[in-house]
Amino acid sequence: MGDNGFQQNRIDYIQCDSLQHSFTIQDSTITLTKTEYRLFYPLRHGSPLTYVELAQQAYNCDIDGHVRAMIDKHIDRIRSKMRGTGVYIYCILGYGYLLLDEESLEKNAS
Repeated sequence: MGDNGFQQNRIDYIQCDSLQHSFTIQDSTITLTKTEYRLFYPLRHGSPLTYVELAQQAYNCDIDGHVRAMIDKHIDRIRSKMRGTGVYIYCILGYGYLLLDEESLEKNAS
């Protein structure tokens, strides 16, 4: 468990390409916009990130209702691009987001 009470779920098989704003999961390459990539990149380690941390990393600003809505909209777009890869962006209500693979989801569900 991390300092925030959430389990870290390291996903080692994700390869990121900062120049192309893309990442590869097994045989699937997903291309993101610059903003989507700035949101995804810090999540790749499998540690939960707060909305405040994501706002700082992606937009270099403090969190407010407008920024939170932008984060949620971009995360939804990333999720739709990731569909079928076996890796998911999980929302931790009132906290932020966490990247999980299918195996971790199954462990946590049982």
